[in-house]
Amino acid sequence: MVNSIPRASNKDENGVSSWEKTVVDVNDVDEKFANARDMGYTRLNYARVTAVGKLAKYDAVDYYKIQVQSNGKLSISFRGTQDDDEKVLDLSKYDEYLDKLKQQTDPEGWKKEQEAKKAEEANAKLLDLTAKGFQLQVYTIQNGREVLVGDSNADKDSKTYNAMSKMLSGDYRAQRGTYYIKVSRDEGVSSKEEMPYALQIMQGDKYKHDYVMTEKISEDTKNKKNSKVPTASTDGTLSGANAMMIQAAKYQSTAQMLQIGYLGLADIYNRNASTTIGGLTVSKLS
Repeated sequence: MVNSIPRASNKDENGVSSWEKTVVDVNDVDEKFANARDMGYTRLNYARVTAVGKLAKYDAVDYYKIQVQSNGKLSISFRGTQDDDEKVLDLSKYDEYLDKLKQQTDPEGWKKEQEAKKAEEANAKLLDLTAKGFQLQVYTIQNGREVLVGDSNADKDSKTYNAMSKMLSGDYRAQRGTYYIKVSRDEGVSSKEEMPYALQIMQGDKYKHDYVMTEKISEDTKNKKNSKVPTASTDGTLSGANAMMIQAAKYQSTAQMLQIGYLGLADIYNRNASTTIGGLTVSKLS
């Protein structure tokens, strides 16, 4: 997180304080747990925290970090832009009336429709209704490393799928600690498609403080090109593999510098230390 600009507004009629800040997205090749955008913290019936962001053309993934300070129910809401958002009229009452009418006039046809709906729901992904095209993953820290605990795209009989389902329904029993949220595109979704989203986290059923964090685009997205480094590649594009190689090269250079330093110290020691020959102590001079 960089360039955060916090601002507090007045309390509303319900006594809820609102807070806002803006954070600048890091370049795509730099995205990792270590520089996840800090959402602050939440605890039971205290704070609701919202992040408003976008997966832009040069932005494959967003990482967020939040401190959960209470054991107990944790709720995660995630919403993307849906085609149905453009609809103005609420036809739910009309659809409900037609459903009842169908049930009365054509019970066999209604039953087949219900079975088809259940089959469709069984094959649907967790985010199909609220954030189609996204994948949401939640990690926590165990034994000093990030461990996946919830995944919207996991197998439906897996622990991570069940945990994510409970998070989205507000029934997940969380333990105190640091949680990371990874937002990415679903498989098959074009990396060129810009995908706005809103991520919201809270514990309990009410809150006293409302925090909203808005993401500003990275330099890559602003410049409409990937990060570039002086490499031997034809276009200079820094891929994930190149980034790892560069990081490894940095480690190797550091190791070589340390090795040279140790050799230098050993040489100084050998030239100036004393040694014993035939019971006599002789000092080595340079």
